[in-house]
Amino acid sequence: MVADEPVASDLVRLGVVPRQGGLVPLRTKDEVRAALETFNAYVLEVPARHAGIVKDVVQAAIPDLKTADFQHLRRVVQFKYLPVHIQKKYRPPHPSRPRGDSGEVSSENDVAEDDDAARYFLISPSSAIAHAELVDVLKRNTPFADSSKPPVILTICVPALAPTSAEQAAKWSVEYWPISYKNTNPYGPHPSLVARNAAEIANDAGGLLGLADAVAEQTFSKGFGEKVACVVVDRTAGINEIIAVTGDCRWRCSGNDAPQRDGPGNVMAHAVQRAIAMVAKKRLRVAGHDPASKPSPHSFCDSPLTSLEEHFYSKDNIPSNGYLCVDLDIYLTHEPCVMCSMAILHSRFRRCTFGRRMPLTGGLTADNALPGKGGYISPTTGLGHGIFWRPSELNWKFLSWEWVEEDTAAMVKDSIKDTLQA
Repeated sequence: MVADEPVASDLVRLGVVPRQGGLVPLRTKDEVRAALETFNAYVLEVPARHAGIVKDVVQAAIPDLKTADFQHLRRVVQFKYLPVHIQKKYRPPHPSRPRGDSGEVSSENDVAEDDDAARYFLISPSSAIAHAELVDVLKRNTPFADSSKPPVILTICVPALAPTSAEQAAKWSVEYWPISYKNTNPYGPHPSLVARNAAEIANDAGGLLGLADAVAEQTFSKGFGEKVACVVVDRTAGINEIIAVTGDCRWRCSGNDAPQRDGPGNVMAHAVQRAIAMVAKKRLRVAGHDPASKPSPHSFCDSPLTSLEEHFYSKDNIPSNGYLCVDLDIYLTHEPCVMCSMAILHSRFRRCTFGRRMPLTGGLTADNALPGKGGYISPTTGLGHGIFWRPSELNWKFLSWEWVEEDTAAMVKDSIKDTLQA
């Protein structure tokens, strides 16, 4: 698949330099939580033929145990599938170990002649029953009732929530305990949905972010605002139709007055706010209503102020019907602030891509680590709202990506600090 020819040609004529790099999908708030949250659980070594009996004993001892809460953890595992650090806590089975008169292995760790004769049973969270009570219950039942030594129960750390990818499941199976993965993402968009949408926009994202850079340069050079901008695109017909491009104009407070750089400036003139307003005005214009007949308050800055903004605003290339920004995509030079993130959500955009994360002020990212790097701020610092996908709390959700430069040494440099609300 190649970039859309009409759009690519238009960008070349406008002198736009595409960014070189790729898309990395954002992790949702719940995905981040799933990756970090753990609990302690009991593990018991039992003879394979008694695993079912022990399971029934445990269920009777803990009648309120909700196994569905940790169904991503395998309950009964062979020795060879245990993580190495757990294997080392058990003495490896040895054929020369002595057995008692009853034929049972005489030591709690010598429950089998070989790996296949033993099973390792994940009993429950340690919070479900006291260790001493669990030992007492097991000692009163087969296969431990006739043993001279009590059952040895390990306490291990395990992931509290299901994995969100096959890669994560494999990693956790090595680090914690064998994990079941059901080829889905219970805490965010389905992997196939993310992959399909990423493939659709990947080839053109660099050019559209390059256009956002060019718009940002124009408004910044005029002293209107910070070097921040966005591009709104309609791709419902299979090609990119650029609906609006807007730069930040927070310092352009009143007509042609000199910029006033005190405080946050005019928050209604952030690039996202201006873009949404221009989309609304274009829909009105296409529907036959003259937006100029009822001028907006000047603080909205919803009219084009540069040549690039005027170039795209002048095109009647958007349907008159539809709710504001439904089915539209937005590309931003920087992660939008919380206010603009909520504006994107409530305006019903379907996809969002930004070029630089702003963890101290941005509303979309849920973690603080840079993709492919170790992170550049403390893991405990940053907002971490993950506004783009919180369906249980917000009435809309959309897909979102971060753009990562191909050559990290040549990443776009700007003077914008992490504390700026973009």
